[in-house]
Amino acid sequence: MNLRLLVLTAAGLAALRLSSQTQSPRPSADPYRDEPFVFERYDTTTTMKADGTGDVVQHVIVRVQSDGVARQFSVLNLSYASANSTATIEFVRVHKPDGSTINTPVDEAMEMPAEATREAPMYSDLKEKHLPVRSLATGDRLEYQFHTVLTKAQAPGRFWGAEHFLVQGGVVLEQSLTLAVPEKTYVQVWSPNHKATPMTRDGMQVWTWTSSQTKASARDENGKMTAAEVKDPDEDADGRKLPSVAWTSFHSWDEVGAWYRSLAEERLQPTDSVRAKADELTRNAKTPQEQAEALYRFVATQIRYISLSFGVGRFQPHTPDEVLDHGYGDCKDKDTLLESLLRAKGMTTAPVLIGAGIAPVMDVPSPAVFNHAITTVELPDASGKPERVWLDSTAEVAPFRVLMPVIRDQQALVIPDKTPATLEKTPANPPYAYYEDFVADGTLDSEGLLKSHMVLTARSDTELDLRSMMQRLSPAQWDDAMQYLSGAMGFGGKVSGTDMRQTDAAAPVKITYDYSREKYAGWENKQSLPLFPAVELTIVSEEKAPEHDIDLGAPRTVEAHSTMALPAGYRAELPDAVHVSREFATYDKTYRLIDGKVIADRKLVVKVHKLPRDRWKDYLAFQKATLVNDGEPYLRLIPPDHLTITKEGAKSASAAPAKDTRPAAEPSNPVDTRQQLAEINLMLQRRDVAGARIRLESLRKSSPDAPYVLGMLGLVKANDGDFDSGARDVDAEMKAHPDDDPWMVLGLAQEYSNKQRYTDADALLSKYSGSNERVQKMRIFVLEKQGDYTHALGVLRDLQARQPEDRAVATQVASALYELHRNEEAAMAAKKAMDGSDDPDVINNNVYVLSETKIDLPFAEAQSRRSVDLLEKATALQVLEESNTKAFAASANLTASWDTLGYILLLQGKSKEAEPYLRAAWFSQENVIVGNHLAQAFKALDRNADALWMYRLAKQADHAADAKQDYAEVVAAIARLEKAGIKAASGEGFATSMQDFRSYHVKNGAGAEGGGTVRLQLNADGVAAAMLVSGDAKLKPLLEEAKSLRLPGAEPSGSSARVLRDAVVYCGKKSSTCDLVFMLNSGIAVEGASE
Repeated sequence: MNLRLLVLTAAGLAALRLSSQTQSPRPSADPYRDEPFVFERYDTTTTMKADGTGDVVQHVIVRVQSDGVARQFSVLNLSYASANSTATIEFVRVHKPDGSTINTPVDEAMEMPAEATREAPMYSDLKEKHLPVRSLATGDRLEYQFHTVLTKAQAPGRFWGAEHFLVQGGVVLEQSLTLAVPEKTYVQVWSPNHKATPMTRDGMQVWTWTSSQTKASARDENGKMTAAEVKDPDEDADGRKLPSVAWTSFHSWDEVGAWYRSLAEERLQPTDSVRAKADELTRNAKTPQEQAEALYRFVATQIRYISLSFGVGRFQPHTPDEVLDHGYGDCKDKDTLLESLLRAKGMTTAPVLIGAGIAPVMDVPSPAVFNHAITTVELPDASGKPERVWLDSTAEVAPFRVLMPVIRDQQALVIPDKTPATLEKTPANPPYAYYEDFVADGTLDSEGLLKSHMVLTARSDTELDLRSMMQRLSPAQWDDAMQYLSGAMGFGGKVSGTDMRQTDAAAPVKITYDYSREKYAGWENKQSLPLFPAVELTIVSEEKAPEHDIDLGAPRTVEAHSTMALPAGYRAELPDAVHVSREFATYDKTYRLIDGKVIADRKLVVKVHKLPRDRWKDYLAFQKATLVNDGEPYLRLIPPDHLTITKEGAKSASAAPAKDTRPAAEPSNPVDTRQQLAEINLMLQRRDVAGARIRLESLRKSSPDAPYVLGMLGLVKANDGDFDSGARDVDAEMKAHPDDDPWMVLGLAQEYSNKQRYTDADALLSKYSGSNERVQKMRIFVLEKQGDYTHALGVLRDLQARQPEDRAVATQVASALYELHRNEEAAMAAKKAMDGSDDPDVINNNVYVLSETKIDLPFAEAQSRRSVDLLEKATALQVLEESNTKAFAASANLTASWDTLGYILLLQGKSKEAEPYLRAAWFSQENVIVGNHLAQAFKALDRNADALWMYRLAKQADHAADAKQDYAEVVAAIARLEKAGIKAASGEGFATSMQDFRSYHVKNGAGAEGGGTVRLQLNADGVAAAMLVSGDAKLKPLLEEAKSLRLPGAEPSGSSARVLRDAVVYCGKKSSTCDLVFMLNSGIAVEGASE
């Protein structure tokens, strides 16, 4: 029996710290001066007799060092079971700092029923003695002694007990536990972490254990006392408390079971009234399973549970007739009634004793490790053989055969009526697969108002919590309850229309409600979020290993499905998909844009309940890969007025920004400067530069010292062409606020670069570069634009010294060395930069440097093929509707890698093998460098007419003259071939302009009119998939026609790649065909370029 007589629990003492003093620490010889309390002594002496009676004496001395602790100790409380014990407060003394002592008369103690007894007087005999302490104040030492006499044995001739030393929550200078039993009485003592040598004294065996916790608390950054972190040695792998010391006079678990059987077995036998009730409840049940479920449902839901731990007040259950008559009972009573009902239907049952939240000690057969009673019944399995089924009717709302998590996979004592009691483990998992499903179907309007219908379905431990909550609610409270739950799931909007009706008690819980929120999820910044609830994923610290095994919860599948219709004409930049798989869990999240709706799906599958703590790094890697620590990434919204598609636009294969016709927002005149800057930023996004300048100049006058104002004004001036004044403003901003982020410096440097004023940009960046990585990288860009690779290499070397693991910097070093004609060094640097990398972009960029140096081309070819293979596999897995900037980047990198591989093959004289790679690269890249390579391949194959055609087309590529070397080579090649009398290839398949090269015709069978943009996924056969990005829905029939396009040379033969391209479509009135023109640039980044 547990005779713990603590006045303050460790948890209570820890809570007192929240209200303890927060003044600055003062020097003191006493290291515990700032503790709210200090136990000087905490001694417990337990003396047992052979018949099971005995007594317990507890002596405590505690320093009271805060007002909160003084209030906590102002009334002492001693609990005892009046049916088998008596209790006495022997003395209470307050020792004052001046040396005086004030005694509190113990006869002033008041006796009253304990709270458990007041709640259920027929179920508990617990009483309490309360004694107000006289004159207790901060700075005193309180000393008291309790004495409890066990006048009647709980089990004749038996005794048991367990104690746990105070370790966490405060300072304990000295704690002792003494156990004394008659010398010739059998007792098993267990204390593996605390050694004590028994001694014999006056015919008694005596053990004494001592302990202390002397680590002082510390002050946190707010000056508040925080208890020292101390590892409790008496815990199991799950962090549950084990006894520091346990003892028992039982020899075996069978003896424990026989003792409880003697108390309960007679009362398990069904009476006439029980049999009648069982027949009534199972009238419509045909099978033993149905009968058992009906009886369980009655006891679980119709017999109110009185929550008294096993052994509180008594161990013997009431009779089933009494429980039926009262309509309530504790765990033993509900088990007794349920077993009696089941036996009335001829079923075999056995009671079970178990510890809910208590770590069992298998080596010590003792009732002390049990605080709960449940039921087992034998039911036929699918083959007809009897199977033990575990039931806990105290859970009330739990479905049939579902145990609460705290008693799953737990050792329990099963006590059959005719065979020995044995320890068995309860089922580790529920009887069916757990799952949760959250579905949100919402609409976002043009003002940012979100309205959504939500459906939550749970067949999991969450279901138990929901059922328990709903049991206490009236329909009028449903919205309020769901408002709270919705907030806990991460939704801050308004809930309405909640429906918590459950028509089938055996079915999963299903709750529906409506949800709305204005300016949803970053609407002001053209952002949004899918309607996902907070993810249920255990989070571990990155700093240190957990102290216990990682509890992932019950194995389950948790899904969330969000559909959000965007405002008319809007599109969205989608986040990257996430796919993470481990043997203990999988996590998948995808985003798609279909017909103006963002459809997001998330699925977490937990495969194991617990993961050993030594696997925490594996779990941490999984946790990081899921990105849950970073929060849900935003969708970037693209407004509908961004693109205007006309016939001319289709012909030029461009999508021009439309003039922003939205009225300028009325200034809100906010007092907060940050809010005003946010509004000005929105004006700049709408390209209202003039209006932004006016607001900034006004703000500069009203708040001349506010950060960012002057710098933003300088950027606006520079954008207007007033560089001198703008530069002065940015310089003044940086001097006034030198710790500001350098984005204004970078912005001004970009404005200089846009006007090709690279010298001014370099001078600016040199002034502010220091050790700022972003400024240095911008300066490298500017220096390379000027062709100053010598200084660029110097900055790169400095950056590389600070970031030796940055492969992008290492690649730039190799490129700069090549530009300086230091080919051997460039080749070595390129090889080092890509060594061990599986990043295809890193590989391709360095392989290209190698190809330019003409060094070790076979090695370059092998690495280039690896880059192509990685990218082809990556693009092959992409889903068109999930395409985002990263997906388009993968396509661009792939076509660049095709060019690199083709060029390397060309350099090795493998012209025929090179052609398909270069042709495919040209189809999607269309720049002078790729065109030059392809023309060289034609020439090497003696196809001079094709070469001249390609050279002429490459010369027309956008910004061809910027690639000076290749452009010069193209011009020279054209001149040589024309001088040699070569006629360029012509006819079908040989377009004479870039516009014609990108143009195709598709049938207009549906009679569509107008223009739009389409997104295509190309494969080796042509178009694998197509979707409408913008334009009227009447253009959709063109998508099937687009899929019939054959695009020879768009990909190398046999390639598994799927390359993303955007195209403009335009259908004239009553036209039988529509123009489809591939855009010069593709992707979300292009759509948002002028936002």
